[in-house]
Amino acid sequence: MTNQNHQSSSHNDSHCIETTRLESFLPRAKALVFDCDGTLLDTMPIYYESWKRTCQEVGLEFPLERFYSTAGMPVVDIFRILIEEQNKQHNLCPIDCESRKKQHHAKVESEGWVAGPIDAVVQIATNYHGKIPMAVASSGWRDHVIKGLERIGILHLFDTVVTADEEEVRRGKPHPDIFLVAAKRLGVDPAFCIGFEDADFGIQALNSAGYMYSSDVRLLQMYPRNVEKKRLDK
Repeated sequence: MTNQNHQSSSHNDSHCIETTRLESFLPRAKALVFDCDGTLLDTMPIYYESWKRTCQEVGLEFPLERFYSTAGMPVVDIFRILIEEQNKQHNLCPIDCESRKKQHHAKVESEGWVAGPIDAVVQIATNYHGKIPMAVASSGWRDHVIKGLERIGILHLFDTVVTADEEEVRRGKPHPDIFLVAAKRLGVDPAFCIGFEDADFGIQALNSAGYMYSSDVRLLQMYPRNVEKKRLDK
């Protein structure tokens, strides 16, 4: 059974519907697989800053709304799409743009931008550590993912980390490859895995992989963007 579209659920419900759904599946799960950026780590503000600087340098337009709509896709694939849409194929190369973004990301981090944990999701991983196998499956660069997980002290929670820059992952999200590889490494049938994602492309990938349940962490009451919204609404 796979996850259905949860967009109709209210983020402001006093009773969190997503938590109730998740809790109904967790007792039957044999493995948990987590996306990293925007799911375990609140990296999205930092990532957009490096995207913004890179796009300004190379002459691409990438507004914030579009950034969130492409969340979960490998960086090089996003650049490929932007370059084709904006007819910059003759003077821009996706791989070169990705390299420039890595440089800008390092500069952003050197300026003191640090991604903290998304507590509502990290708590789930902490609760199930040592009980069932767990993995991270991220479209991010492996060195950045490992560094981020180490920085907030949760790398040890996971039995394996799969990233989109590995040869075994032939296609990025929304294709299911990365989640199938994660389940394989954990030795668990995807039908007994629960996946955690913060992006539409990631949810599509989980559903295509045949996971037992695809949890959209954006619907959790204490997800950072929801908490921020509540503060602004007061």
